Amino acid sequence: MLKRRSREISIFNLSMLDVFASAMAAFLIIMIILLPYYERDAIADQSRIAELQQALDATQAELASAEAAREAAEAETQSARAEAERQRQQAESLVSRLARTFLVLYIRWNTLDDIDLHVIDPSGAEFYFEHKTRPGRPGELSEDTINGPGNEVWEVRDAPPGRYQIFAQLYKDKDARKPAVVQGRVFHRDGSNAFPTVRLNRTSESALITTIQVDADGNVSLR
Repeated sequence: MLKRRSREISIFNLSMLDVFASAMAAFLIIMIILLPYYERDAIADQSRIAELQQALDATQAELASAEAAREAAEAETQSARAEAERQRQQAESLVSRLARTFLVLYIRWNTLDDIDLHVIDPSGAEFYFEHKTRPGRPGELSEDTINGPGNEVWEVRDAPPGRYQIFAQLYKDKDARKPAVVQGRVFHRDGSNAFPTVRLNRTSESALITTIQVDADGNVSLR
């Protein structure tokens, strides 16, 4: 006769199952209770992130504005420097111009003779009817009269400093009246000065009218 199997249930096994089930239930209950707080934290974090992003955007905008202001200030400074340099150059140019002078020399006579004006500049270049200009040298004999009464003119826009010798020569005798009286004047930056009168009596006679001295500041004096 077969023995009946034992159908006893282990109390220990049931107890462990109860513990696991209870723990799981407690965990689920706690998660259900805490779930709204997690959602609120997530929303709060998203809101905080949005606030930080706005603050970052504002900071970047301020930095961009500050950079634009710095660039504008630098451009204004450079413009002011350029303007100051331009004014300095203009002042130097003005001072340089004021330190120079023009010269306009003329002579006149009242006889029929052909009288020539000769000018020797500080370099030794001589200007007269055959050489009204000289290569590389300022100045020009701009008026040349062959038949008197007449006048002759020599001029230079920016007269280099130095000594200018002024001569009159009776190139051709065409009038019995003698002497031929030659007068003249020099015009310059600060006014004008009359030349001493010279008298010429015969063909090819030459006379030094005056010596003009131009100094480094453009001042003119006759000697």
